[in-house]
Parts: sequence; structure tokens; C-alpha cells
Amino acid sequence: MPSRPRRRGATILLALATAIVIAACGSSTSSSGSSGAQTLLNQTFGGKHTVKSGVLSFGLTLTPGGSSSIKGPISLGLSGPFQSRGAGKLPESNLSITIDALGHHGQLGIVSTGTNGYITLQGAAYQLPAADYQKLATSFSSAGSGQTGGLAKLGIKPLHWLTSPSVVGSDSVAGAPTTHIRANVNVATLLNDISTLLGKAAASGATGTAGIPTTLSAATRQKIASEVKNPTVDIWTGTSDHTLRKLALNLTVPVSGQIASLAGGLNSLGIGLTLSYASLNQPQTVATPANVQPFTGFTTKLRGIISQIQGSVGASALGGSTGSSGSS
Repeated sequence: MPSRPRRRGATILLALATAIVIAACGSSTSSSGSSGAQTLLNQTFGGKHTVKSGVLSFGLTLTPGGSSSIKGPISLGLSGPFQSRGAGKLPESNLSITIDALGHHGQLGIVSTGTNGYITLQGAAYQLPAADYQKLATSFSSAGSGQTGGLAKLGIKPLHWLTSPSVVGSDSVAGAPTTHIRANVNVATLLNDISTLLGKAAASGATGTAGIPTTLSAATRQKIASEVKNPTVDIWTGTSDHTLRKLALNLTVPVSGQIASLAGGLNSLGIGLTLSYASLNQPQTVATPANVQPFTGFTTKLRGIISQIQGSVGASALGGSTGSSGSS
């Protein structure tokens, strides 16, 4: 059935959005100690923190260099409130996903009430089939708060790949006083974590046949690590509680060979990633959307939007102009 891949795609979006929210959740409190950069990193990523609610903001920007066919940055954003329901339970969340690429803007919403999941698009809400939502809830039942925190449960352990940290100064992030730390990145070790994350996603049923890799081979990790030069990460940790408030990663990957040729002479790809939290531990309310419709309506509408984008991108490739997809 043509709707099955799109229903699976919606489940994947909800799974990935939930994974990012869960990475924010932790328990207990951090320890006190020296204000040195490495000690602060240990407290931020190795300690335990009380994070039960807040407002998440995640952004990924890809900036192509040298390409005659891929113009301007491609960006993905995810933001919105989340509220923990306790260890082993899906958090409540109301997240907006935005995509900007090739002159087009798209936006949809991902809502999890803890008992049901919804996709919102162009003013309407569509309920994810109960069986799919229950499978997602079961997959994430072990990813709640715990001794090692949400990031470690996802296989991401920054203390393994952050090197040579230094304190830059003091900043305010969303009104919270923070200490700004800058560190280098051991790319090979970071890629090991990413490979682990892909494996966990595959085991949960969130990827697999969807075309998302389930691992990064040792050869692939080695090749990428050898080409990425001097990447850095900026971290803002709470001055009083040493809880992560913001993280920004920037690096440039050289591109060559067949990929460069297929992408119009692309010679580099800049990657920027940001993750931040505001209003930590302030109660957030996630309500069931109004105007809920059967999920088949979402697949029908999405097919129309994709066809529109494909048509305008094809026209652009032949020399025509692109425009907004109207999917926001």
C-alpha cells in the first residue's frame, strides 16, 4: 500500500523527536567541585541532573561549498516544550519541525501526549495509529531517567570525544547564567557514538528499511575522521547546577569523487548543529490537538505536497524558478 511508507516515515519522525527529548531528561543532582574546564565538563556530562521539563531547540544546518546545483544552506529545526512522565515512559511533547531547502519551506508538528501521538500539518491534526504509537512507547520504555542520564542511554558520551577544553567566559542562555566552554573533538570517537546511536535506533524499529543506516563501518569512520579538520564544540553549562543549557558543533567536511560530481561540483560541506534548553524544570502543558482527523488524510496531503515540491525542483533544474511549497 502506498500509505505504508509514509506512515512509517511519520513514526520515524516521532521516534527521533522523542529521542532528542529523552536526551534532555535526567535525575538526581550534580556534584560540586573545581571550576576548571575539564571538571565542568565532567559535571555537565558525567554527573546526574534534574531535568524533567523545559523547552527544547535543536537545529542542523548543512552549507554546501562549490556546487552549481545546490544553492544556499539546508536547515532542519525542531523546537517546543516537553514534560517528563517519569522513568520508562514517553515524555509529553509538542514539537515543531521545520525544513528549509532549495528555496522551499516546510513545517509540521509532532505531538505526544503520553498516551497518543499526532502529526499536525496545515492546521489539521492526524492521529498516529494506536499500534504504531504503542510500539514506539515500548521501544523507549527503557530510555527514561537513570544513573547515566539521557545522552548516555542513547549511546552519546561527550566526555569520550571532547578534548583540550578551556573556559571562554560567562554568558546568559535563555535567561540562565552559564559558563561557556570550548573544546576540540576527537572525530573518530564521536563517529563511534553515532554508529552506536544508529544501532539503537535500528533495534527500536525506528530505522531499518527506511533507508537510514544502521551502523557506520570502521572504514567509513576512519575515512571521515581523516578528512575533518579541527572541529570544535561550544558548551554552555549552568553556573550553579552544571546542567547543559546549550551545545554548538561546527565542522567542515571536504567532498570529492563521485559525490562531488553528482552534486554539481560540491567540494565541501559545512555542518552546524545546535542543541539548547530553556525553562528547565518549569511545568509544560501538552494538550491533545483540536480537529483530529484519520491518519489517511495526512498521507494524502503529504503526497500532494511532495508532488508539488518535486515538480518545482524539476522546473528549477531546467532553468525555472523555485518557490515556497506552502507546507507550513
